[in-house]
Amino acid sequence: MSQAITTARTSTGADAPVTELTLVETLRVLEVAREMQKERSVAEQALARNQLREVLKIRLLNAAVVTGDKVTEADVDAAIAQYFARLHTYEDPPMSFAVFLAHLYVRRIQIAVTAGIVVACYALWRMVPVLVPYATPN
Repeated sequence: MSQAITTARTSTGADAPVTELTLVETLRVLEVAREMQKERSVAEQALARNQLREVLKIRLLNAAVVTGDKVTEADVDAAIAQYFARLHTYEDPPMSFAVFLAHLYVRRIQIAVTAGIVVACYALWRMVPVLVPYATPN
């Protein structure tokens, strides 16, 4: 990779080398900057989650005081930890007719293909005596 090096005057008056980056190098620098920003946003989200925990803790403690419940900070911390632990978990809905219909809808193509194969096999089975006349019993 060729780099053209020129000199530029700095604020102290000394000549400093300036590198002109090629397109590939510029893209690489931009990719590094993008990754750094992504890491920074992840860190900010983690910080926001900690701030959210603190705000939630204060609100729950205030609500407990208003309602007259006797809860400790440990109880509130445990409740918040359990909330965040179950935040992104999935549980199947209880079985009902609507859920059954949803399952059928999701598998509609597989059901249609299977039904088509069964119908085609049955039709071929019924057509064998017609196609092969000597196969019919007398």
